[in-house]
Amino acid sequence: MPLYIIYLVLTPVLWVITLLAGAFNKKIRTRLLQQTSARRKALAKVRRDRGSRTLILFHAASAGEFEQLKPVLARIDRDRYFILQTFYSPTIFSEEQDSDYFDAVCYQPFDFPWSVNRFFRDFEPRTYVITRHDIWPNHVFFARRMGIRIYLINANMYETSARLKWPVRGFNKWLFGHFDTIMTGSESLRTNLSGLVAPEQVAVTGDTRFDRIVERKTEHKETHLPEEMLETENIVLGSISASDHDVVFGGLAMQYENGDASLEESGHRLIIVPHEVDERELANVEQRCQKIGLTVQRYSAMNGGLVSQTVLVDAVGILADLYAYAKLAYVGGGFGAGVHSVTEPAVYGVAVSFGPSIGILDEAVALHESGIGSMVRSPEEFSEFLSLLSKPDELRALSSRTLEFVEESCGAADRVLGTILSE
Repeated sequence: MPLYIIYLVLTPVLWVITLLAGAFNKKIRTRLLQQTSARRKALAKVRRDRGSRTLILFHAASAGEFEQLKPVLARIDRDRYFILQTFYSPTIFSEEQDSDYFDAVCYQPFDFPWSVNRFFRDFEPRTYVITRHDIWPNHVFFARRMGIRIYLINANMYETSARLKWPVRGFNKWLFGHFDTIMTGSESLRTNLSGLVAPEQVAVTGDTRFDRIVERKTEHKETHLPEEMLETENIVLGSISASDHDVVFGGLAMQYENGDASLEESGHRLIIVPHEVDERELANVEQRCQKIGLTVQRYSAMNGGLVSQTVLVDAVGILADLYAYAKLAYVGGGFGAGVHSVTEPAVYGVAVSFGPSIGILDEAVALHESGIGSMVRSPEEFSEFLSLLSKPDELRALSSRTLEFVEESCGAADRVLGTILSE
């Protein structure tokens, strides 16, 4: 509570800082220019179209969080419930403001007491649902004070989270104590959350990301790569960055000693997708490939034809679909801040590997502990993982187990919605 009082005292200063930041930061400036008109438009729609329906407020910070919400939103009876969606990022607001997943949309107000208080009083939601991490103190405090039911879904409280440590642990116990129910993906995450809240306040429902990734797989119709890619056994290096390069390219050099010739002789191809698609990173990847004898063809220069065994993807937003072409995948981030999405390749039954930094992603931990996901710590271990392509029986068995893992992990959206609406 003392930290919250300090936060309240500092809000006028934070407001001035936000206004000044808008002069230098395009995203903040866009939000400041658009948020008032977006709020008025949403409020007019609520007052015109809501009728007797119960209003549920869903919040997603950005694109990833909104993807997690989609399976839940799609299952709501819109004859009984009016859905108000808020976003923090102007990028996702611009992309999704006309989506059919909700009835009205606006920006989440900045976390100042005067703006939050006005927002809740104007829209009068019955229920407030937050996904993942984007928890703001004034939003939670004022919602609770006004009798609005508050839920956190897909909660990811990993063991080393700063929220569990001094000096903010006491503040987070106070903050998380405002939620009616916190829904999380596994018993291990529930154990971590018990450091902040009572066990009965936490429900293990699963993670709705599995439902969404399976839905996206079903919806996927576009073919991003030429048909020849379906005739070879392909390896996707997804979301890799500089911290992954030594292990990845070291392992490739061991497995494919003659570079292009070795890939072609084996009937294998590489699809490399950097985490950051900027010219500096693309050039870095090309240089690393050249050193081990790999000729690179950029995705943007393909024009429908393949001239190389290695494709470097210089586009954004298609990685999840590219895993459909893979037999093996390495997911980046495991030698840095933390591994990226391992569910995206797993949903296609792709054998998955990653570096050792997996603690922040519960499904990566589960894949590793079950012996399905391969943790690689060295070029030698990555080379051994690549050798799975020469062991078809072992690879088929691993693919089957991976698909079973995904299937068993689905169904969270129904459990989440059941919890929210039953209460």
